[in-house]
Amino acid sequence: MFKHDRISAIRSELEAIAGRGNVRTDEAEILMYSYDSGMARARPEVVINFTSADQVAPAVKVLYGAGIPFLPRLAGTNLSGGTIPLKGGAILNLSRLKKIRQIDTAARLALVEPGVVNLELQKALEPFGFFYAPDPSSQKVSTIGGNIGENAGGPLCLKYGVTSDNVEKLEVVTPEGEVKLWSYRDRGPDLMSVMIGSEGTLGIVIRAWLKILPLPSQLRTASAAFPSLESAMEAVTRIIGAGILPRALEAMDKVSMDAALGKANAFPEGTEAVLIIELDGSDKAAIDTELETVRGICAANDCATFKVAGDEAERTLLWAARKGAYPAMARLAPDVLVEDGVVPRPLLPEALKETRAIISKYKLTAGLLFHAGDGNLHPNIIFDRRDIQEVKRVKKAGYEILKSCINLGGTISGEHGIGVEKRVAMNWLYGRAELDFFQGIKRAFDPAGLANPDKILPVATELAAGEPGSKAFGSASAGREASSVFSGRSALSPSARGILDELRLRSAAGTLTAVTGLGTRLKPEHIHKIKGAENTRQLKLRPLSGRSEIDKGNLTARAEAGLSFEDFGRQLREAGLYIDLPLLKGSVGGLIVSKICPDLRGHLLGLEVALADGTLLELGGKTVKNVAGYDAIRLFCGSLGTYGVILAATFALSAGQAPAKPRFEENPDWDVFEPDTIHRRLKKEFDPRNLLNPWVYKGPL
Repeated sequence: MFKHDRISAIRSELEAIAGRGNVRTDEAEILMYSYDSGMARARPEVVINFTSADQVAPAVKVLYGAGIPFLPRLAGTNLSGGTIPLKGGAILNLSRLKKIRQIDTAARLALVEPGVVNLELQKALEPFGFFYAPDPSSQKVSTIGGNIGENAGGPLCLKYGVTSDNVEKLEVVTPEGEVKLWSYRDRGPDLMSVMIGSEGTLGIVIRAWLKILPLPSQLRTASAAFPSLESAMEAVTRIIGAGILPRALEAMDKVSMDAALGKANAFPEGTEAVLIIELDGSDKAAIDTELETVRGICAANDCATFKVAGDEAERTLLWAARKGAYPAMARLAPDVLVEDGVVPRPLLPEALKETRAIISKYKLTAGLLFHAGDGNLHPNIIFDRRDIQEVKRVKKAGYEILKSCINLGGTISGEHGIGVEKRVAMNWLYGRAELDFFQGIKRAFDPAGLANPDKILPVATELAAGEPGSKAFGSASAGREASSVFSGRSALSPSARGILDELRLRSAAGTLTAVTGLGTRLKPEHIHKIKGAENTRQLKLRPLSGRSEIDKGNLTARAEAGLSFEDFGRQLREAGLYIDLPLLKGSVGGLIVSKICPDLRGHLLGLEVALADGTLLELGGKTVKNVAGYDAIRLFCGSLGTYGVILAATFALSAGQAPAKPRFEENPDWDVFEPDTIHRRLKKEFDPRNLLNPWVYKGPL
């Protein structure tokens, strides 16, 4: 048990900031904040309730000065143990910071505090004819701050993206108590996007500028009943492959339907899976045409009934069943474990087959829910935590499901985060280099390690990557084998391997390197005219221009960094695919690191990167959702080639013919960037001798 003497020394300072009654150490308050919606438990030493966003930074400074850990907390609805205080310290209760400060329909932005409940924001926007796209099933209780911390998704993220795609700007309190205002449009590396999904381990969001969208004038919601999960998933693949992007494409199995609907379940006898398909837009004729195409695809895949909601009441009933499935399962047993794996869309049938086999193997009961359109599955396994043996079986089943997703080229979390409960699984997904890279990000943002410590990344006792005493989870080498399937390491071209070898040689010799692509912006002949670049040797990425690897079924493509974006676009068009961006000039890698078009970040799924010493990083992959670890992919956006050399990138695509787009008008001052403290710390972590493009980070790191 933690003693309060660490707090008593600074209590008066904290009370002067937050108010005497808002610094709580009584037993009832401590117990209330010792758990969240996950399975883990830990006691804080103090709970600080804030009534103003401006109180947070001064309180963090006091805690930082005293060396006391802290973590932000709101509704506590996360499912991975992300808001329990593993090292005691302070709970920063932000739930009273729930003001919607501004709704600007002209700029399509809403300025909110972190305690605003997701559904309350939706209700506030509706009279103005707008909505906020991320809509997690917990939206009745989960908050915007929590959604940002977990990078939450929801059914609408299939069309409109997850939280990170819908945030314009954040005001953040750093772990040292400084206040920063970050946007993904800022010059230099994208610090804002790294904050999203970081679970309070890199800083505390106190204000958020969210993107809001006009409510669609046309909306059609349909349900399709299938005799098997396999036939339903085949229909999903064909719908997406036909170039139709539904507003939502959700699926439920029979167990979930029976739990959610009970006697109101009106689907035909023999129904084993139901799809909920929702289309929206402004063109009634186009929506009706798409709906008929969807109906035909479902019929061709053994759909028993296809019903379009006739009114808002029928639509509401459908969504109540989908979003009410988790609480319905929770009524069947004292506890529910909700897994959150993701696989490439075409492999979802295989993932579901393996998931059901695992659940059967451990003699468990689960309802299967999934965001079918993006390959994100949520097995809801019911159990009683008072039964120790059942808890062991549930945990083993959960881990096996995650390993199954990894082996199918997927990831261990699409929207629920890692917290404490999936830390060990990070070993199976990533190699030592990637985990070290994530640790470097953590150190750069939080040098003292006080912000929500021991979350996301494995701790020392977990680095063997196994569940103690279990052969099923083996050793780190087994995890690396699974990771190689996920990452596609064997796909590195001879040119890419040559660059890795060259960087190793240059690192050993301490050679300064100027990374150049096609010379679209950084002209090779001008490099030695740049102050600080006089003694650099060029590293030309032009040889990295092999033909892109297009996965049409999954709507993804991998392109090497030296490939011209125009050539990449031509290859995609030949396959009937495109990236929904303006016409861009330059190489794939050059466009990413220059951040000429900031919206490019929203299409990036994976990167293969060489660090200055030749270490290979493989980040992300072929899934459209991934919140396993920090969003290091977007950190390279705007990095100007200073953190590492991009070898290849994987993009999310759209099917069909690309709409006509103008050529992008780029800012001529794209490389005008003044690094701040965190930028410099990141550079020191990843390239401590400043070997890559050394003129960007002038002076000591």
